[in-house]
Amino acid sequence: MPKITVERAHALPQEEIKKRLQALADKFGEKYGVQASWKSATVAEVKRTGASGTISCEPGKVCVALDLSFALTPIKGKVEERIKSELEAMVKA
Repeated sequence: MPKITVERAHALPQEEIKKRLQALADKFGEKYGVQASWKSATVAEVKRTGASGTISCEPGKVCVALDLSFALTPIKGKVEERIKSELEAMVKA
């Protein structure tokens, strides 16, 4: 399965970054059918048809790791770029 890993540094308090990540997960849920559920204070599982992975928010760093199905391989670049741009906007806001 194709994999995507995107990391972004941030200087936000832990609670704020988690709040922003939840808002981003909600946005992706409405637009793309992504479901996110927090498994701990710092890690959320994300799923949708054809993709699954985790979002982790550590002090100073956010990491999104996804496994894509072979059906989504042709759009891997677009998915990765979208995640990068959304994370960049989120940590700067």
